[in-house]
Amino acid sequence: MPSTPYCESVSAWPSDAVGYEEDVFALVNKRRSEGANCGGQSFSATGPLDYDGSLICAARKHSQDMVNRDYFDHTNPDGDGPGTRANQADFGSSFVGENIAAGQQTPEAVMAGWMDSPGHCSNIMNPDYEFIGIGYIDRHWTQVFGSK
Repeated sequence: MPSTPYCESVSAWPSDAVGYEEDVFALVNKRRSEGANCGGQSFSATGPLDYDGSLICAARKHSQDMVNRDYFDHTNPDGDGPGTRANQADFGSSFVGENIAAGQQTPEAVMAGWMDSPGHCSNIMNPDYEFIGIGYIDRHWTQVFGSK
């Protein structure tokens, strides 16, 4: 994770949350290796995503912000979206996508929900994405995808 002021507040993270994030990472790459049908759009098996520290920062910051300010949206109350957060975390590309979820208690449950949603599923299966960051805290989940 970058050692920037933006990422300082999420560099130390609860170990149970890190475990959930790592489980989602493994589930995403397993699913990408199998292919999927996302709302009628067929995706062939594709390569794994690499875990990226900048995108982990952006994902954790968004999950934490949604908890702290009690909202659920891709755009925060200040008007910042996924691209802005990725840039603030020094990702260095504007080609990003984001999945969010709230309420699911396990990595398996959140992945099932995302795979049942055509837009979320398409983000997970998009072969143009190379990197992912995952943030989990208090049943708030964020995936940030990107390519450089």
